[in-house]
Amino acid sequence: MPRPHGRTFVVTGGSSGLGRAAAERLSRMRANVVAVVRREDEVREVRAAIAGATGRGTVEVVAGDLSSRTSVEEVGREIRERFPEIHGLLHCAGVRLPDRRLGPDHTEVMFAVEYLAPFLLTRCLIDPLAAGAPSRVVVVAGEEHRKGFRAPRGLDLKNLQGERQFSVLAHGKHLALARILFVQELGRRLEGTGIGVLAVAPGPTRTSLLRHYPWHLQMLERASLLVRGAQAPEEAADHLLHAATDPELAGVSGKYLLEGREVVPSPAARDPEMARKLWELTEELLGERFVGEDLPDGEPS
Repeated sequence: MPRPHGRTFVVTGGSSGLGRAAAERLSRMRANVVAVVRREDEVREVRAAIAGATGRGTVEVVAGDLSSRTSVEEVGREIRERFPEIHGLLHCAGVRLPDRRLGPDHTEVMFAVEYLAPFLLTRCLIDPLAAGAPSRVVVVAGEEHRKGFRAPRGLDLKNLQGERQFSVLAHGKHLALARILFVQELGRRLEGTGIGVLAVAPGPTRTSLLRHYPWHLQMLERASLLVRGAQAPEEAADHLLHAATDPELAGVSGKYLLEGREVVPSPAARDPEMARKLWELTEELLGERFVGEDLPDGEPS
């Protein structure tokens, strides 16, 4: 895959944390960056901040609520119309809520933002990604899917939205597993198109992901990150850019990278039958299919 100079990359979660850091790094590398933020009032500030921090590649900012299907599709439509070729799509947006909440579509918010939005936005942008091939889709999916208390032994298709039992800790781990299975199945379905797909765990990172938690839980998380030697978002973003741009990863797709190197995820995250079932369930939930059989063959990603 060519270096990012002059190529177009879409980054979700662009207002802060990993998404903001990745957008800034790409702009410094003279890429054309499209950052997706949640609120309209963030657009001007984020555009000015990224452009001011880099002064190199062009920066566009699009606002959209990733917990809303209508909003995600509007964002996808706007980007698709303005950018006929896209060379990288980085799904960095995330949210942690202390309790179960439903979004505009009566869909659980964490599920909508962290799983359904990547599925939907990738679907919306599949044509410009194919036109920009070799291109890549990068999905942030941390090590919580297999480590620590309440790591899932398998994907519970009847509890994807915390319908039967909700624990924010278990739910976050469950969604990380779902994202890795999504990457596995998407990589299989896009084989031969020139679009590579990778799940990336950048390692412990200091972000504002838990900003909706009570203050005492935020303090506990900060202490945990300190003990684990957590990195700044700018350091973590290097691992995302490696996945999105490194020529050595040409031909690598449907895989899981931990801090820049390919590793084997948990047994539950390597289950092709469960990946297929999750995909089909998602299509059923959305009421339409994602990838057809008519995408053109492309160069190695």
